[in-house]
Amino acid sequence: MSNVLVAVAAHADDVELNAGGTVAKWADGGGEVHVVMVTNNASGAIIPGGDEAAEPHKAPPAEISAVRRREQQAAADLVGAQVHFLDWAQRHYWDGEREVNIGYEGEEHPDPLMIGRPQILIDYAAPQRIDEMGDLLVSLDPALVLTQGVLDLDPEHHAVCSLVWAAFRRRATDLRDAVLRFWAPGSSCMWGVMEPHYDHVEDISDYFEMKMRLCACH
Repeated sequence: MSNVLVAVAAHADDVELNAGGTVAKWADGGGEVHVVMVTNNASGAIIPGGDEAAEPHKAPPAEISAVRRREQQAAADLVGAQVHFLDWAQRHYWDGEREVNIGYEGEEHPDPLMIGRPQILIDYAAPQRIDEMGDLLVSLDPALVLTQGVLDLDPEHHAVCSLVWAAFRRRATDLRDAVLRFWAPGSSCMWGVMEPHYDHVEDISDYFEMKMRLCACH
C-alpha cells in the first residue's frame, strides 16, 4: 500500500500556506512527500533579507525564480520532501522596465526563461499537458494528492486545480487507489476561508508550529 503524499501547487508557498500542517504530519508518520511546483515563479517581488518592513522590489524573471526555487527547496528540506520543478511560464513577469503579460499581447517575449515553456493559463487544458501530469502522478504512486481549491479565484491556482483534476479523470484506472483532495480555500476564493461543502478536516494541532516554520521559508 502506498505511503506517498503528492502536493501539486501553482506557486512556491501554496503548499505551506494551505497544507503545511498536513504535509508535516504525513512526513512525521513515516510517509513520503513529493511537491510538484508547476510554475517557474518568475513574477512577484523580492523583500530584501526577508525584512517585511523593507520595500519590496520587482526583479527580472531569472532572479525572482531563483529566489522562489531556493525558498521552496528549503521548505521541502524541513520535512524531507522531494520537489519536482515543472517551470511552466506564469501569466506575467517584470522585464526590468514594465510588466509583460504572456498570451495577451501580440509580441515576442525575449526572456529566455519563458521561451519554449508551457504557459500556465494557455496550456493547462491541453491534452498533452494533462497526459504529462497524469504520467507524473502515476509514476509517484500516491495514496493522497493535494492541490489548489476548486473555488480559488486566482487564475493560476484555478488552472492547476483543473489540470490535476483532468489528469485524475484521464488516468482514473491507474489512480483508482489514490485520494484527491482540494485544500481549503484561502483569501482568493469566492467564499473566503471556509467552504461548507468540504468533507474532510485534518487535525494539525500538533503540527501548527512546523507549519509556521514551513511558511517562514518563503
